[in-house]
Amino acid sequence: MSLEADVLVAGAGFAGLRAAVAAALSGRGLRVIVLAPHEGPGGSSFAGHAGSLGVLAPADDGERDVILERALAIAHPGTADPALVSLLLEQGEARLRELEQWGVPLTTGPGGARLRRAACFLPEMDVAAVIPDCAAAHAVLLRVAVAAGVEVLPGFTLAALGVEGGPPGSALCLEPSGAVLPVRARSVVLAVGGPASLFASDVSGLARTDAGQTGAGLGLARDCGARTGNASFLQFMWYEGGHPFAFLPERAHELEVAGMDGVPAALPRELRGHVAGRATHAPWGWGLPDAALDAHLLARMTPAGVVPVRYHGEREPRLLSLMAHAGNGGALIDGDGRTSAPGLFACGECATGMHGANRIGGAMVLAAQVFGHRAGIAAALHAHSVLMPPPPTAPDAAERQSSRHPLRLREAMQRHCLPGIPGEALQTARPGLAGATGPERQRQELELFVERLKALMQLPAVDLLDRARVLSALTVAEHRLRRLRAECASSAPNAPGASDAPVAVA
Repeated sequence: MSLEADVLVAGAGFAGLRAAVAAALSGRGLRVIVLAPHEGPGGSSFAGHAGSLGVLAPADDGERDVILERALAIAHPGTADPALVSLLLEQGEARLRELEQWGVPLTTGPGGARLRRAACFLPEMDVAAVIPDCAAAHAVLLRVAVAAGVEVLPGFTLAALGVEGGPPGSALCLEPSGAVLPVRARSVVLAVGGPASLFASDVSGLARTDAGQTGAGLGLARDCGARTGNASFLQFMWYEGGHPFAFLPERAHELEVAGMDGVPAALPRELRGHVAGRATHAPWGWGLPDAALDAHLLARMTPAGVVPVRYHGEREPRLLSLMAHAGNGGALIDGDGRTSAPGLFACGECATGMHGANRIGGAMVLAAQVFGHRAGIAAALHAHSVLMPPPPTAPDAAERQSSRHPLRLREAMQRHCLPGIPGEALQTARPGLAGATGPERQRQELELFVERLKALMQLPAVDLLDRARVLSALTVAEHRLRRLRAECASSAPNAPGASDAPVAVA
């Protein structure tokens, strides 16, 4: 027995449900199926601790021009496609109006106008609208999808694409029981989220233990030949307990960080000015000057994965953890969500190009709406023009498989693929690496990690979903390694000079 769909959508977050609705409404008569690993809200869009969500909402061409310029400016050292950023901004308002018409409320201020707030990486302008209740928004999207004829399968998880060398629609999924079910689909929309859940410290697990993502998106795309980009550029945030840590510019001179000896020391004077910049965006700023502040904190991380800090006068230290929040990398897409693998489309955190290493606050939610809508329409058109692939064969030895994350993989990703160099976590180097220091030692450790991941990929006993996760982890690690090698080369004694050129992404 196999599951058959004209359009298969993997993931039931904001991006997946939007793609499913668009496919069903534009492809009359097509069977559209959504694999929803969890019954409730899923994906990082619904993992916010406050239950609300920001969405980029420029009001006019002037604001769109400013946002376009800023989005491209903060894309370095990653890459963003100006055409995709422009498309995002041009079509965003139409998608937001549809959400409102369906019943998704946006917070309003006096007179009923949309209430807008400043966004990360664009603090000087109020350009982000607010969806006050994410769970209610998910319920609305789910209701609209079902009314459009979409079949939503709770508890079903995509585990493999392009099985046995076939097209992406030759797939395998896990049923709620863990049984492997063959899938046939004319086209596939990948909307399973980003790689943040591959890390031991993952923001999406703070609010809801059942809302975490599979972390397999990069691996699923890569396994069927789709090109990926910006893979190691995740959003990392400093959390104190279950809430983001507040960087207070007016108290920068009071911020104290514990060193290797555990004794608090004042933040170095040359870093105090960066606190003001860091306060304008919650995530670590890749390639931005204030990343020096984050690197200083990370270098003082203890083996327990925390950084003790306090403001002068406080008796007890605040224990900060660097948490992975969301991915900025994914499958490289065109304006209709097409990947380089025919028949495979991507949207949400599975896709990239509409932002680079950093993204403006609220841009991912808008991208999920704009490119989810376009990917759904394109997937439906593709489904009309191709034959149904033959059903793949489920592995005999994989009758029951777990969807849980391998703990040791998450711990290893936390050790090797953070944005900088963790402090005491790297003090006990492996034999043969004792002479290496700083970036060079981390490079050598990361090279060993990459080789272990490649070896793990060859083991026949690895479960299907775990194999996709390992390939996702390998994609992140290889991208990180290429960047680290470039950093080491530019800092070598005889290097011609540091280069700011972005590293090519496979």
